[in-house]
Amino acid sequence: MTDNANRQLPKHVDQHAAMLNEALQRPGVREVMEVYGAWQRINEQLGTYRAAIMPVPTITTTNQANAK
Repeated sequence: MTDNANRQLPKHVDQHAAMLNEALQRPGVREVMEVYGAWQRINEQLGTYRAAIMPVPTITTTNQANAK
């Protein structure tokens, strides 16, 4: 068995960290990400509200035929 402490991270994890660090050095990126994160939290909270106000379909069933 291998020890988890000796395992190396996948290459994409290192690439992601490098890309994130580079992006955060650019002006305005950090602020945009803060706004986007706030929107995600609010959107998640509103999901319950949106589900509650959805119209419920009316399903009518009968055990009699309507022959005319």
